[in-house]
Amino acid sequence: MDVRSELTRIHTNRLMQTEKEISEFKEALSNLIALGDVSIIDELCMAFDDDTEQHEIMFGLIHGIERLYRVDVEEGLYLIALVIPSVIDRAREWMAFLHYRILNHEQVRSVYRSVLSKLDGEKKQVVIDLLKDIKCEDPVMFGGSVDEVLSV
Repeated sequence: MDVRSELTRIHTNRLMQTEKEISEFKEALSNLIALGDVSIIDELCMAFDDDTEQHEIMFGLIHGIERLYRVDVEEGLYLIALVIPSVIDRAREWMAFLHYRILNHEQVRSVYRSVLSKLDGEKKQVVIDLLKDIKCEDPVMFGGSVDEVLSV
């Protein structure tokens, strides 16, 4: 299997407007996740798009990314953090969902705090702004977790 062509299938079909696009996306995602290669997480994150109509399949993308970053949590979270500035304008909602999942796991939060300390100013600020937005939207549920991650 050619990883690059599978990633292209994911990106090309990310809006999933037809049954064929849905099928192509799901098949390529399954193939890529089965590889267990954490290094493709940033490319997978580029497939998020708030304009998709297939929310359950996009949640499958979130679960796939989580499965991959369990292989190497620090590297996986670093790749997520690095790509956020490139995808946030078209996939803010999905980036928030991905971060809800990160914030809900104490060990993952701890690693993410460490990862954020390694980012440069601009990239770090985009992530900080996203986390602050999450805290503002639901301070009871995420306030403490966001504060924990931002205490770098």
